[in-house]
Amino acid sequence: MATPLYLRRDAGLPDMGRSGAGPRAINGADVDAIMACADLAALAEMKGYARSYFAMSGLIVMAAGMSVGAALTGRTRVAAAAIGVATVAGLGVIEARRRARQWEAAIDARVAHIAR
Repeated sequence: MATPLYLRRDAGLPDMGRSGAGPRAINGADVDAIMACADLAALAEMKGYARSYFAMSGLIVMAAGMSVGAALTGRTRVAAAAIGVATVAGLGVIEARRRARQWEAAIDARVAHIAR
């Protein structure tokens, strides 16, 4: 997987991590590094990267659609399995977005501080 753009700028920003489960949990050292960054472009790229974790929600839509299609064609076991996949995907998206929002909050605070 390619290195995120914000890390290529070498602005001292921490790596959020890359996984299907979302970014890693933020800690105090991460917040300190974000608050020390003066590179607005790097902060904007980092925020965009954090927001990209919402794209994981596509699996929810696909699984729900598959469930409806399977139910309409009488394949109840497939429909039930697809609903299970949609549920697990939904829980994964919730957790990924929860962590990503913590990163975004630190970025927003830094940008607001720079802007004043």
